[in-house]
Amino acid sequence: MGKPKDVVVIVGTTGVGKSQFSIELAKRFNGEVINADSMQMYKGAPIITNKHPLEEREGVVHHVMNHVGWDEEYFIHRFSQEAGEAIDDIHSRGKLPIVVGGTHYYLKALLFNNKTIPRDTTEAENVSSKLTKEQLDILDGPPEGVLQQLQRYDPLVAQKFHPNDTRRIRRALEIYFSTKKSASEHYSEQKQSAHSESSLDYNILPFWLFSEKTILDKRLDDRVDKMLRDGGMQEIRELYEYYSTHEPKPDLERGVWQVIGFKEFLPWLENGQTDDKLLRECTEQMKARTRQYAKKQVKWIKGMFASDLQQEEEHGYENGGRLYVLDATDLSHWNENVFERGASITEEFLQDKVPTMSQVPKSLPFDIIPNKGQQEAKDKLKEWKHITCEVCHNSDDSPLVIVGDKQFEIHLKSKRHRSNLNRGKRKREYEEWLAKKDKTTTSQ
Repeated sequence: MGKPKDVVVIVGTTGVGKSQFSIELAKRFNGEVINADSMQMYKGAPIITNKHPLEEREGVVHHVMNHVGWDEEYFIHRFSQEAGEAIDDIHSRGKLPIVVGGTHYYLKALLFNNKTIPRDTTEAENVSSKLTKEQLDILDGPPEGVLQQLQRYDPLVAQKFHPNDTRRIRRALEIYFSTKKSASEHYSEQKQSAHSESSLDYNILPFWLFSEKTILDKRLDDRVDKMLRDGGMQEIRELYEYYSTHEPKPDLERGVWQVIGFKEFLPWLENGQTDDKLLRECTEQMKARTRQYAKKQVKWIKGMFASDLQQEEEHGYENGGRLYVLDATDLSHWNENVFERGASITEEFLQDKVPTMSQVPKSLPFDIIPNKGQQEAKDKLKEWKHITCEVCHNSDDSPLVIVGDKQFEIHLKSKRHRSNLNRGKRKREYEEWLAKKDKTTTSQ
């Protein structure tokens, strides 16, 4: 069957520097970038969808980007197919695929072959062809009716969704109609399968670009201001012009209309675009939504992606099970903390070695990766344990304390310790001789 294809994966919050790092790695290791951000699939609006500027890509080829119309909805398994084909193409030319993630369920669909609903049930055209007119009428009817039907057929999944989450509610009912099996049954089967066999399609090296929250929040706020100042507002107006001239109006929960910035500015756009106070409020809404999205991304990485990778490690995927964190908090130290550390890890990975660097740099909390942090915590406790030498003392005659097992082992072999040990031995021997002498004198 052969060795699985090498794929580098970069995850992290919006605005943390994933695109820059991917380009740096691509230049160093002859790679090409595959986009995994659902909004960057859509044509145009490069600023509001956060596409890396062409002039800053330094000639690095980008795949699965800027090719879907505003009147289309891009489905998850269309991405799996297109990204999979891009990986095969890049490998066939002797290059390294670098997948840059923004939409995390896209990554799960691409990397883990048993983490999503079977592929032939997810494309809209395939689903529609299997449904009756009555079922389509229900799905396209009032949202409360769709929820009622889901509660009837799949009450377990229905409980998980907020009533306003119409897109996911419709999707879950769609799954039931097309497969005669509830989404909860699909997920249960996949979970059992995941515990019995490995599910990674590729030999992956996953990086997590991390930034401390307070620093990142300020960076994201500044980024929104820059986006709007540098052309983002014009793009929002272009989206609105399309939106307002089409009937029926596009669904704001689907396609490009989900992009952060459009819904937030809709009140101002629909109110004549002259109210400065409302404009400021919409701007703050966009900033708040961006921060919330970043928080959600971190939650997914820690709660799901890291957990899935750990499971793969248990199946023997040594590289696939290790998530390497890069500290992108301080941009003035980007080269050493992000690029050089990441490049060193990648170099070993491409040599079929398990990277020797720790998964979490010293600048970040060792328990940032759940579960992984437990063992590292034990290792840290060993490093930090205080051990008192019973033989050696400081200059003020206070006990000598050594920090960590390793340092204590080094101390035991030191000249100082051996000298004190011998001195102590001679002292004990002298004291024993004196005791014997005193005993002999007393007996006489």
